[in-house]
Amino acid sequence: MATKKDRDLVHVRVIKHLPQGLSVELDNGEHGIIRIREISWDSEELANWKINHPVNWDGYVFSIPTKKGEVREFSLRLVANDPWDDFFDGYNKTEVFEGVVTSVFEYGAFIEIEPGITGLLHKTQLPPKLQSIILDLFWHNDKVFVMVQNVDHEQRQIELSLAPLGNFPDMSPFSTDNQPYIPHEAGESIRQALNANIPRRHILVVEDEVSQSEAVCGWLRELDQSVDVVHSAEEAIGFLSKTLPDIALVDVGLPSMSGTDLTRHILENYPQVQVVNATDWARASEVSEALEQLQAQGGKLLYKPLVPEDLVMYLLYEQDHQGITKQQIEEKSIVLKVPPKNSKKNIHTLMALCKKRLGVEHVFLFALDPAHRRIRVVERIGDGAINKNAITQLIYSPVRDVAEDRDVVVVNEIGEREHRRFQYLVEFLPTMTSCIGIPIPAQTAQKYALFAIDHREKQFGEETQLYAEGIALSIGAALDQNELREISALIQRSALIGNLASGMIHEINNLVAPLQYESDNLRKILMRLEKEPEDSIHEKIKNEVSNIEQDVRQIISTVNTFGKIAKKPKAEVLRVDEIVNDTLLLLREISKRSRVKMLFNPPEKMVIVRNQAVVLEQIVLNVTLNAIQQIVEHRSEESGQIHIAMELINETQNNAICRILVADNGPGIHSSLWEKIFEMGYSTRQDGSGIGLFVSRNLMEEIGGKIYVADSHILHGSVFGLEIPIEL
Repeated sequence: MATKKDRDLVHVRVIKHLPQGLSVELDNGEHGIIRIREISWDSEELANWKINHPVNWDGYVFSIPTKKGEVREFSLRLVANDPWDDFFDGYNKTEVFEGVVTSVFEYGAFIEIEPGITGLLHKTQLPPKLQSIILDLFWHNDKVFVMVQNVDHEQRQIELSLAPLGNFPDMSPFSTDNQPYIPHEAGESIRQALNANIPRRHILVVEDEVSQSEAVCGWLRELDQSVDVVHSAEEAIGFLSKTLPDIALVDVGLPSMSGTDLTRHILENYPQVQVVNATDWARASEVSEALEQLQAQGGKLLYKPLVPEDLVMYLLYEQDHQGITKQQIEEKSIVLKVPPKNSKKNIHTLMALCKKRLGVEHVFLFALDPAHRRIRVVERIGDGAINKNAITQLIYSPVRDVAEDRDVVVVNEIGEREHRRFQYLVEFLPTMTSCIGIPIPAQTAQKYALFAIDHREKQFGEETQLYAEGIALSIGAALDQNELREISALIQRSALIGNLASGMIHEINNLVAPLQYESDNLRKILMRLEKEPEDSIHEKIKNEVSNIEQDVRQIISTVNTFGKIAKKPKAEVLRVDEIVNDTLLLLREISKRSRVKMLFNPPEKMVIVRNQAVVLEQIVLNVTLNAIQQIVEHRSEESGQIHIAMELINETQNNAICRILVADNGPGIHSSLWEKIFEMGYSTRQDGSGIGLFVSRNLMEEIGGKIYVADSHILHGSVFGLEIPIEL
């Protein structure tokens, strides 16, 4: 086993900063690279890697074994601490590691089981039915439970095996003392990139090796980039004649026309396209002069083998170095102030922005009901008294003209000529002197109008009107979004009722037959009692009546529980454990047919909240039903389990939260999909509607709560977190 003392360290000097790390030169003139992840174990040092290692910095590094022809790679972090030294002495074959997938190939997946310790899970270690789909089974940054099968000390290679299937995800990490759970950011580089809001770009990948192009395109798509791929320079030229991408990622070693010639062609004919060459170090040395000329013309260079971190760093690097106008900064700052999902908060924030930008006293959002010819105030920003009695007369004011006829009303000062037209609006707001009214372009049954009103004479110019129209457009989008959510919730609730109806009918049928038998038996006993009074018969009668009463109560309970899902939501004081129990009762027959066992561990303390029972039941039901369906689709040959637990967090503070954790032993969820599964229409099941989790998140946001994927391991299941605020 190699130790620190046995290793040969190499002296290097930094010659350039690359998007993927440090370009270095050895004392003998050779070149190599220190990737960002190999610079340090410390996250803070990694964040400042350019500052800590400027050009001309020199030091000793450890040489990482690479294949012949590939760029030489070095590590700084291994000089400071080599995790292999401790791992060789401490591992055992019975230990289960929570690993993270770093890359996937047709023959297996490489999984990091500890920082700096990576092993191979060969596809032969998977169940036979999964071996052929390994590229779809594991994605970069997925978590998976594995065990160490064998270790080659000499080559520092680890063979892994999959941990036994069928176990629950461990929920113990989420049982914290009075602390809200912060959803885990699965994976580092990819997730950091997603959190950094990398703009979506159109990228053309020019690569003749299919395996290379599939890997690169797959990683780019995980980063939500739009990707096209061609396999030769000639194909690329044909593509560019029809469509211009934002970026062209060009392999240098293309057949026929070379990648450098293609790059030169793009730079000369399509200067708006950013070109990035990709090649190994050996090829880069052969064509170094051509590559330097291309870089002088604006081309970029990445060294193979490309890994996700390289692509992430390049995209972040390009984002940091792109120019941005003052107007874009202002627009971005406005967008950041607007909550991204809650449409009611969106509208309030947009109206507040409108009031501030226009410098007016009041901003009103009016709604017109065309059927009943009534106008109401939906939202108001501003202080001061209004005449509520005059609201009914607003149907005869310009509010109707704006909302129904789509007119734009601009009045800098209400004089005698305009007074008759505006008299009812002035009665509604007596201090009104000037106003601007803009129709809201919402595809809803009701019609809306936005009014900015001031007590002073105002000059509402063209720029002001354009800004107000922009705010109105955004409010219309928020109203449409809210309408979509309500329709989706209604559709999904109807689907749930249909899904649960068969289970309820089965439950009632199971009770009706015994009830009839018990009634007939009671009648026979009563007939015997008329002929031969006996004390022993009285006990039988009591038992039969008790059985009948119990069955009747069960029928009533089943019907009532089923009916709750269709009730109109209203806030009430609730026991959360009863909500969960009622929901599981609705799913009892479905889970029995699906061979999925449901377990619920109620908390030691009773948890009381003031909330909407219908909404909470629908959310818990959606998540649990989704878990059952996932288990059935992916583990049809095995029995499944769902485990529900509850806990109270922040109990001693003012913002106490009830957290429900729903764990299943289903297929797990790819880390890059933890947020996407809550989008409208997205489903990982072939027959899924993509509505259930979308509706659940929107319902949870409306009651001030949160729903998220708390944890997930491929083939070992997922944990959903539901956080409900406690308001009494």
